Amino acid sequence: MRRRTFLFAAAPFAATARAQSGLWPERSGSYAGAMRFYGSIPLEDTYPPPANPHVDLDDRAPFGVFFSIQPDDGGTVIWLRIDGGPMQTAEGGETLRFGLLNAGFAQLVAAQSHPAPRSATLTAHPDSLGTEALFSHADGSFWRRHFNIRFTPAGGDVIVWVFDAAGTRARTWRGSMMKRA
Repeated sequence: MRRRTFLFAAAPFAATARAQSGLWPERSGSYAGAMRFYGSIPLEDTYPPPANPHVDLDDRAPFGVFFSIQPDDGGTVIWLRIDGGPMQTAEGGETLRFGLLNAGFAQLVAAQSHPAPRSATLTAHPDSLGTEALFSHADGSFWRRHFNIRFTPAGGDVIVWVFDAAGTRARTWRGSMMKRA
């Protein structure tokens, strides 16, 4: 009986650990920074190892990344501009409008970008925010981009993951951003 009492005593704390359903006002605003290629991770187990292993030829020079977070009619608008890498956006960036956050999760309701994602989701936690977007190429293949920021007092640390159409490799870029006044 003591064991059950102990297990149920933690139940109120577990319920409060869920992500809140609204956007944190202190996170709203514009951010600017830079990121650079970090590396790639093979997503397949191959044995024996290939005779000619993949070599990352991505440019490791830093490039600009900008984004803003704004509440909009109960939803959230994320504007993102990336100035390099295979996930480079148009000069005007991309605007993704998400519906209401429910337990820290929201679905894409509209997008203004070229190319526009087929689908996207927003995940918000007290210390981080992330988007996952699925884009299509003209040939019918696709790529998936994850953009995540872990907030710091001055801005945040950002990581972008891009998964190729074959699903065999994830490439990453990392950097930091400052919140603009």
